[in-house]
Amino acid sequence: MKDYVSLWLGNFRNFDEVEKYTEIKYDEDGNSIPSTFEREFKLGYYNRDLIEKDWITDSEDEIKKLLVEFSYDDQLIKQFIDVKLNAKYNTIILVYNYNYDKDGRAVDSIDKNGYKLNYIGVAEYID
Repeated sequence: MKDYVSLWLGNFRNFDEVEKYTEIKYDEDGNSIPSTFEREFKLGYYNRDLIEKDWITDSEDEIKKLLVEFSYDDQLIKQFIDVKLNAKYNTIILVYNYNYDKDGRAVDSIDKNGYKLNYIGVAEYID
């Protein structure tokens, strides 16, 4: 079955910061509170179990090296290989079964004190 994955690359100080940025919290009634990631990029509904993220110590500007060892990496690398990265990144966030281009794509990048994150694009993959 063919589906979509949306890719963000950025720079954070460490993995804990990435975790905090993407963390879903819950109120006392059990309702979820959107993560900073979801709020800043104005994400629509997606399956929160289908997100992969990583932080690497040595920043990289080759998409092949950034995506290796993620799910469906061989399929994703082929589609993103021609994307010219103008910076080195240490943070990778992939949201599977989600097409950010079709779901509004309200925000292309966030640059805050302490972190940066850029939306790179959408790829198709076959499960």
